[in-house]
Amino acid sequence: MRAFAPMILLVTLLAGCAAQQRGVNDPPPVRRDGGETRTAATESNETLEQMLERDDFDLPRALLLFSEKYYPEFASVPRHEVDIPAKLGRFEAYAEQLSDALRQDNSPRQRVRTLVDFIHIKLGLRFDQNDSRGENYENLFFDSVLQRRFGYCVSLSMAYLVFGQAAGLDVKGIRLPGHFVVEFKDTEPNGQPYKTLLETTAFGETREETYYWARDRFSATAVENGVYLTPLNDREIFGTLYNNLAGVTYVRGNPSLAVERYTRALELAPNNCESLYNRAIVQHGLKLNREALRDLNEALRLDPTFVLAMLARAALLWDAGEHDPAREDLNHAKRLRPEWPQTWMIEGTFLFESGDIDAARDAFETALEKDPKYNSAHIALAELEHKAGNEAAAHKHEEAAGMR
Repeated sequence: MRAFAPMILLVTLLAGCAAQQRGVNDPPPVRRDGGETRTAATESNETLEQMLERDDFDLPRALLLFSEKYYPEFASVPRHEVDIPAKLGRFEAYAEQLSDALRQDNSPRQRVRTLVDFIHIKLGLRFDQNDSRGENYENLFFDSVLQRRFGYCVSLSMAYLVFGQAAGLDVKGIRLPGHFVVEFKDTEPNGQPYKTLLETTAFGETREETYYWARDRFSATAVENGVYLTPLNDREIFGTLYNNLAGVTYVRGNPSLAVERYTRALELAPNNCESLYNRAIVQHGLKLNREALRDLNEALRLDPTFVLAMLARAALLWDAGEHDPAREDLNHAKRLRPEWPQTWMIEGTFLFESGDIDAARDAFETALEKDPKYNSAHIALAELEHKAGNEAAAHKHEEAAGMR
């Protein structure tokens, strides 16, 4: 039996994405701060790869080029022709509507509400609850999201950024563990700074940073390293997009291409520890264990409390016969996340492979107590009970896992 931590498919940005949209020949809209938005005219003939050489570029146009390039691969069509000038013109019209509505507002909270209503009422965008794992390619491509009116955290956040930035709002993409939100900054009428985070999968609910610190328990080191709670530039946003593209590629059964795309994601955003983790998982499946271990070490350097990477490294070390450091990683993970079934699954696997059947059974059953729907524990228990000669119990777990 092997237990290697399951792959995370990040939907952060678009979980983790942003954009500002302009028509190629339109005059630049006026920002509330008196400046002007970046014109797209000088970038209208650039390829996607040329744009990605810079930190910041015409992100809305790049999003459409991304869709044009990769959508056909998953939709099984020969090409996906996007009328980019027409799309940009439509985006600009939306931004002008939002700008007109914002002129009526006198406070940051009013502007937040106007932006939220525009995205979720005017455009009708909402979270796709049928794609909790981020495996539906339709939720990855921005033009598809606008047409279907469904998306996940990354693509919904992109809508906030595309139209919010074009309307002059100070909104930026923020990466969180397995997630993506929007940072909104403004100034109160009394001159005091205003900042909040917008949860785009919950109809723009405002939340403070402390909410995510408490929920996700990432380390201060991760923030210092720019992994989480750090505004992303356009290039880093595309790092998240390529991370998600790689995840869908892997699910579709092409692990080698997925590794290439995770590598591209890391070229664009080297401090995305989740891309490192994801690439390590796929590399492990391709028997590239040295490369996988290198990625996991770097992920844990960036975020020392990245529990899934800790568990993955523990499993990798165990397979290599390094049992003591593997147990150290496992014990650290259990202290950080004793409520996670994954920690007990890895412990059960170590015990099973060490020949301690009874203790392994207890660990797998604890995993089920933590999450009664955790099928991996049923599968492990079925194998364990077969080995112990308890065929009735084994069949029970096979049925629970949908194996019979």
